[in-house]
Amino acid sequence: MGYKIRNEPQANDEKSKSAHSQGFGQLYAAEIENFREKPCCRTFLKILFIILAAITIIQSIVVIAVSIASAIASKVFTQEQSSRLVALILLAVTAAVTISVVIYTLVAVLKKKEKPVHATTATMIILAVLQAVIVGVCMRVTVEDEVLLNRSLVDSFRLAKDDNSRHMKLWAATQNDLSCCGVYSAEDYRRSNIPPYFPPDVPISCCPGYDPTRSDLLQEKERESCKAKREFHESGCKTPVLAMFKFTCALVLMNVIVLIVLELLVAFSGVLHLKIKHNVKPDNMEQVAVAPIPMPRASLSSGKPKSVSST
Repeated sequence: MGYKIRNEPQANDEKSKSAHSQGFGQLYAAEIENFREKPCCRTFLKILFIILAAITIIQSIVVIAVSIASAIASKVFTQEQSSRLVALILLAVTAAVTISVVIYTLVAVLKKKEKPVHATTATMIILAVLQAVIVGVCMRVTVEDEVLLNRSLVDSFRLAKDDNSRHMKLWAATQNDLSCCGVYSAEDYRRSNIPPYFPPDVPISCCPGYDPTRSDLLQEKERESCKAKREFHESGCKTPVLAMFKFTCALVLMNVIVLIVLELLVAFSGVLHLKIKHNVKPDNMEQVAVAPIPMPRASLSSGKPKSVSST
């Protein structure tokens, strides 16, 4: 008896070592497999997939709207950023493709079909990679972009001063919306023959009381009063236009990153949903292995202990 007691700690150490050598997955394989076969687990994954797909559709619509708005804003003053315009158009197209693919997959999941889910998983990964490359290459605002935008502003302002109708309307809207005047300052409207102690010949759009619905007579009267009282905006439009340009690029970047994360989550949840579905076994098939229960050292028979033969 004493010999057995001395060997019990050694036996426990050997069991502990064998348990650690098996690892977490093997020790709890039966419990994990049992959880995966539960209907509540499959229902939860299906609901999660549907929710992620719906959020991805909404985010794709946001990306389309932001990309189109940014493309329009970039094209207003400059025509030299063709690569950025193409990138914004491609982002809008990929977001539209994402919407169609996700809707197709939602219908397939509700009808319990597997092939569309496989196709969606691959498509979502491809779209995410493509969008990441486009954003990383074309959505950065570099010093060259700022120089091109400044040059475009100067050229557009010169055309507006030469009574070009398109650029006159563009600068009227820009100066009114951004509360600015000229490219660098209101002094851009100063004529060379006007002494510096006189105010520059600013248009009515540089004044706070500008209202495009008024008649030309009232606007001219308001402009003269604004000039005499020096109530016009003094700061130029270069800084706010550049800030707006950077903000639109950052807005596109942020929304595309969110869309990429959602696409990867949809792909991952689709793979997990298929894996859980394939690993479900019918009740009559192979059961989950259960660890054997150790037998007692001495068995009882008719309430009497068995005699142990001595050698």
